[in-house]
Amino acid sequence: MFTHRLKILASMLIAIILVEGYTYFSQNPGIIPAQADNIKGLLANIEFPTYNIKKLFTLNFDQTERVGIKPTPTTVDYPTTAPITKPAGLINQTPTIKLCTGQVCLSPTEPINDDLVDFPFEPGDIDNLPGNVPTKPPKPTKAPKPTKTPTPPPITTDLRPGTSLVEIFKEVNKRACFPTALLWAFKTEETGPRFKNDSSSTIKIYNTYGWWITEAGNPCYGYGYYEQTGIVPSDSVNAGSSCLSNPVGNPNDIKIMGLFQISEQEQGVAQKYISSTIPKNDRRVLFDNSLMFAYITKSRVPGSPPSDCNSWPDDVIKMVAEKHHGVCVYDYGNGTKGDYCKEVLDLYKQYK
Repeated sequence: MFTHRLKILASMLIAIILVEGYTYFSQNPGIIPAQADNIKGLLANIEFPTYNIKKLFTLNFDQTERVGIKPTPTTVDYPTTAPITKPAGLINQTPTIKLCTGQVCLSPTEPINDDLVDFPFEPGDIDNLPGNVPTKPPKPTKAPKPTKTPTPPPITTDLRPGTSLVEIFKEVNKRACFPTALLWAFKTEETGPRFKNDSSSTIKIYNTYGWWITEAGNPCYGYGYYEQTGIVPSDSVNAGSSCLSNPVGNPNDIKIMGLFQISEQEQGVAQKYISSTIPKNDRRVLFDNSLMFAYITKSRVPGSPPSDCNSWPDDVIKMVAEKHHGVCVYDYGNGTKGDYCKEVLDLYKQYK
């Protein structure tokens, strides 16, 4: 009880001092600075006990404080949990935390190598961490060039490729880039349907070099005679005989022979195109005559021949037909006449 009253008295005394001091200094502004300093020092040296100001002025004190009884802490029962058991060997040890970047781990006690770790991260740093090798962006690749079809090997055997006209013309198309439909058109115009449906054994005879010498074939059936006069040449079996009952009889015979009616002069021109493919050749062989005709016809196109191996324009076909025959409109004087260029073009469209 005494302690409680003492606290009240001290509080009132402090309040009186503060009020009187404020009144005195406000009425005496010229007070000596030394006295002000002394009073300030005096006040500064006074140690006041710490009190709860709210309780001091409201006089709301706990009854236990008034009678000097210490409060007893209230015990609250909480649910208990199973005790945490530390693994053996780890009691009283501080866990070690490591910092890992990429494939490198650093302990907080180890010095950090700036070459390995750079904090904070900046854009792009993740690509430069140890173990990550930066890659250059791939460069665009050039479009591959088409592989050129290899040139077929030369033909050195007397037996030529193909056991039918279909196979022969396909082989010519592969070697000379000449439309097979155009081969069929010119062949039909020149020598009709012969050999078109013949057996492979017959084709083999007339598609072998030297058949006119070995007597394997008939010069009249294999077009081994001069078309204008019908006479079999002197280097063949049945030399001098005639294969035509009603020849044209042109005194200026250019010695046309073979499947596409190639002249002697045309065979000489064709050598620069076919000698590397068929070193030993003759226009009386089915394959040789077809290959000669394809190269000669392509050479007749001004500039460059069409690049398409399977299709030619109509105007080009009519132009090469006229050059091969000499004229488009013809009259042989034996009742045979017509328009050669139109006939070839119509046949080409039919076979195409």
